[in-house]
Amino acid sequence: MRRSVFAPLALLAGLAAPAATAQPSSCLPPDPCRLRGRPGEVSIVFIGDSGYGLGGSSEWGTHAQGEVASRLEALCPRPDMVFFLGDNIYWRGSPDLFAPRFDTVYQRLLGPEGGRVRAALGNHDIKGCELSARAAATPPLTCADALVDLVREDVRAEAAATGLTPAVGPWVDERVREEARGVAPADCPPAFDSAYEQSQEVGNECYASAALRHAPFGYGLRGGNPLRYYTVDWPGADRLAQDPGAPRVRVVVADSNTLDLGGAEHDAPPVSALSGRQDRLQVLWLENQLRTAREDTWTFVALHHPLYTPRGCAFKLLGRCLGGHGDYPSLRDQLAPVFGLGGPRPAPTIAPDFVFAAHNHFYARSHALDARGYPATTPNGIRHFVTGGGGAPLYRMQPLHERFAAGGSFHHFVYLRLRADEAYFWAIDDKGGVRDQGCFRRGESRDGCISRGTYDGDDLACEAMALDAQTCTPPEAR
Repeated sequence: MRRSVFAPLALLAGLAAPAATAQPSSCLPPDPCRLRGRPGEVSIVFIGDSGYGLGGSSEWGTHAQGEVASRLEALCPRPDMVFFLGDNIYWRGSPDLFAPRFDTVYQRLLGPEGGRVRAALGNHDIKGCELSARAAATPPLTCADALVDLVREDVRAEAAATGLTPAVGPWVDERVREEARGVAPADCPPAFDSAYEQSQEVGNECYASAALRHAPFGYGLRGGNPLRYYTVDWPGADRLAQDPGAPRVRVVVADSNTLDLGGAEHDAPPVSALSGRQDRLQVLWLENQLRTAREDTWTFVALHHPLYTPRGCAFKLLGRCLGGHGDYPSLRDQLAPVFGLGGPRPAPTIAPDFVFAAHNHFYARSHALDARGYPATTPNGIRHFVTGGGGAPLYRMQPLHERFAAGGSFHHFVYLRLRADEAYFWAIDDKGGVRDQGCFRRGESRDGCISRGTYDGDDLACEAMALDAQTCTPPEAR
């Protein structure tokens, strides 16, 4: 959001409803959930735009971070992974708010074993920042050398943390490496927190480095430095030893703030535009991580800004929509070739199964989409989710484009249970209700319905959706 639109409202809201200041408890009572993970499954939660604190009113409406967090905490068994999709701390990512707006709210997920929570940077987490003038590699080293070092460090660190053997085959795809050789140093910014510095055009502080170094967010360290984009491979060796049938999952967490966002309407200029630089290294890294994933792996891309989204609207003034966001065509054009959906490079089927984003404060789910952004008729369509209802005040949603299967303006998170060849998902709201659900089989673009079972049950079954059906009828409503 542009600061000029909401700053006065934010001030009034701050006077009316001061932020919570509770600190995280040093010791939690025993976890009431005693159930272990379900055999043959991996469970994941995605949640975005959450960081407002424990209830109350704010800039343009009520927020519900505490209520959503309580529903998330009610999941049992605990999810294997929880990904926060940015805007984790409103308004400007201040470290003073890390504890009351994150550590305290999600302390059950953060401990005692830890390692479950990971995060992406949102635009509010890097307010006041821009890309620095630093390059990831200085002559005689090239951007290709930086890519190799980055992948090596990323894969090594993840392998050490999980006990996994790195993916079969080379860690760096040679086609990607060759393209990186031609990238100018100016378009090869570091993958670490050193890529951000305080903007000279904005008066507030830049807290990106503080966020990346705050351990509960789960960014992790690579050679003592935190990565602003990184890979998570799951499950680890211990889990695989106990459950050899557990599916493999790769989540590629991107920092969309430094990608080409095109200066979309109602947005402040992206940090790449402020600096005049392109983050080519990140794009090549993302493509590499998709190309080198094992064929039997469920693949996700997680980032803050959505490629596709229904038009959002914070509120209307004189009939005009203020705030909220629409599609990011520049981001789509930048990433479509990476996903193997167009472009000059040879493209085996490397499209991720899912792209999860936030930024708009509501829920939306697409059909499996092709390179044009329309429902796919080929097996490698991508399902896009917008899950920005983690607690921030909600946006109105404009009418859905035909690419979307479902959507609504409500606080929520998305819960997935993955099996070897089936994926089940539920949008669970702040009252514990299921607002959307479905399933599909690996390699199929056709949506499916959950014919048996609920998100907290052990017995699940997936059936193909009838050709004339628009949505799935929840089993309890049949």
